[in-house]
Amino acid sequence: MLRNVTRYLRPSRGNHGAPRVGNNVPSLPSDVQNHLGQMLRAEYYERGDKPRFLGDTALPLEFDPYLHRIEQQERSLRALHIREQGTKAIAAALLDPRP
Repeated sequence: MLRNVTRYLRPSRGNHGAPRVGNNVPSLPSDVQNHLGQMLRAEYYERGDKPRFLGDTALPLEFDPYLHRIEQQERSLRALHIREQGTKAIAAALLDPRP
């Protein structure tokens, strides 16, 4: 397959012999880029770790302690925010002069 793709490659040097720097023009046609992208994504998916359950991202098990710690921090920040909002609501209700 790579033999077929290499015929689309443009030379890395222009007619002047100087390297082309900062050129945003892709060296492959868009249909070849799309095809290669699809093949790379399929290969990555095939070789990558499989999720433990439906909807789970396929992350290595080494990330579990870090993810758990981040989840605990987010949960405690959320509880603190809820506690502060509840305290403000109770204070506003007690200080409201309406009968």
